[in-house]
Amino acid sequence: MKFKTLRQALTIGAVAVASVYAMPASAVPSFTFTEYGGFEADVAIATYVNPVVVGAPGPSTVTYSDMNWHNSFTPKSSMNLTTVTAPTALIGAWTSISTLTHNNIIIPTATNWGPQDINARFRVTDSDGGAALVLDSEDAITIMFTETPNALICPGPNPLGSVCDDYFSFTAIGLDSIGFTANDGSKWIVDFQLGNLVNAFFDGVNTVYTAEANTSHLDVQARVRQVPEPATLLLTGLGLLGLGFSARRKQA
Repeated sequence: MKFKTLRQALTIGAVAVASVYAMPASAVPSFTFTEYGGFEADVAIATYVNPVVVGAPGPSTVTYSDMNWHNSFTPKSSMNLTTVTAPTALIGAWTSISTLTHNNIIIPTATNWGPQDINARFRVTDSDGGAALVLDSEDAITIMFTETPNALICPGPNPLGSVCDDYFSFTAIGLDSIGFTANDGSKWIVDFQLGNLVNAFFDGVNTVYTAEANTSHLDVQARVRQVPEPATLLLTGLGLLGLGFSARRKQA
């Protein structure tokens, strides 16, 4: 009797798990994305150049790809934002959607400024069925900049070892994951992160340090992942339950 019960449990578990993978596989939607964005003219001591052309419907405010500050010095500290405006495949691997470059010039006096909004518009298009926009987000990332005193003993964290690292603190609202529905009804999520840091250090919370007297780079990256269907989760759960039951019977 025990052998029969064990065999039944194994059969239930194997069939349930196998059925998850044996179900007819529908074509996985293919997605492309574009990213438009720039700096809003928020900071009084900064100069903004190169207006960003944003495809309709765009952000309600004009944005710029470049900003510089502390006008009494030449060259000036500056930032540049480049984005991927040509339709590009959005896949499960992390893909860079924009690059922020900071040209960090030594300034004799400490300078703090902000808040500065980086306004971006991220769009995902589902190519299946010729559909247009399926996701459209324009949440801003707000940053505050601190130009540290250039002293031999740095007043705070100095992870890059320059004299002394400057830093940006920011809100991650524009990096929050966003869910959407493809044309075939499947559910998807787009995740965002910071990556490809060069002469920059991210503390994993809300601060990015950049090395003094260097050019620093960091990317905003995105990836897409599918949300499992409830039926798939149920079948997988039944399969695992059956296999788990059979394991317990073996030990009994």
